[in-house]
Amino acid sequence: MYTHCPHCDTYFRISSEQIKSANGDVRCGRCFGSFNAIKNLADEPPTTTDDSPASPAKEIADNVAENTSPPAEAVVKNRQSKAEESEQTHSQQIIEEFHWQATAQPEGKRLVWTLLSLPLLALLGLQYVYYNLDQLAQNSQYRPALSSLCSVTGCELPLFKSPQQIELTHRDIRAHDKKKDVLVVKAVIINQADITQAFPIMQLSMQDITGHTMAGRRFLPSEYLVDTTSVNTGIGAQQSQQIQLELIDPGKEAVGFEFDFM
Repeated sequence: MYTHCPHCDTYFRISSEQIKSANGDVRCGRCFGSFNAIKNLADEPPTTTDDSPASPAKEIADNVAENTSPPAEAVVKNRQSKAEESEQTHSQQIIEEFHWQATAQPEGKRLVWTLLSLPLLALLGLQYVYYNLDQLAQNSQYRPALSSLCSVTGCELPLFKSPQQIELTHRDIRAHDKKKDVLVVKAVIINQADITQAFPIMQLSMQDITGHTMAGRRFLPSEYLVDTTSVNTGIGAQQSQQIQLELIDPGKEAVGFEFDFM
């Protein structure tokens, strides 16, 4: 398969892979002109013939050569071999130049598209972080990077939540000294996490002698904290807070109380 340069009228051998790699856009290895190889394809380059009559001098030279030159068949084969070798070397050189010109353009285009896509990828990443900030903030590995990002963008990083790292100690349940049929529940909660976290929702369940849950209720931090000034700032790492609740006395049937954090 050949292609034809319309600028310098030169024919080049070309493969389908070379055409596909450049989308048909190539550069001539001789005149360096750009053209579309697909639009100038040819099965074979044109052959030239010399029909002009031989000059008398050439006829004399041919007659003399009959007695002094080697056999005509050997001369023709030798000339054809040298011509084919020269043409093959030249064609290989042109094809190498042609291949380099054909592959250079796609690499440049890929580089441009890569550079243009980087800001778009960064924007998509920021959008993902923005819409999933609450979930990502609960991963302790991501929090340092998210904290730095929020310090630059002005976003508010949600408090860390790990209810399973809240420990309840010093529990005390007794009758209210001033209110009839009211129980007072006092305890201390400790944050065992290494970072500040939000106060959890506390669930209190009352059980009978068989372990069956008689009643239960969930309490917000603003309902069980003694000091409610830190409700929005959370409980610090390895810090403790006092809690206090008032409950309606369920009677003597309630023999057990269970605390859960969520």
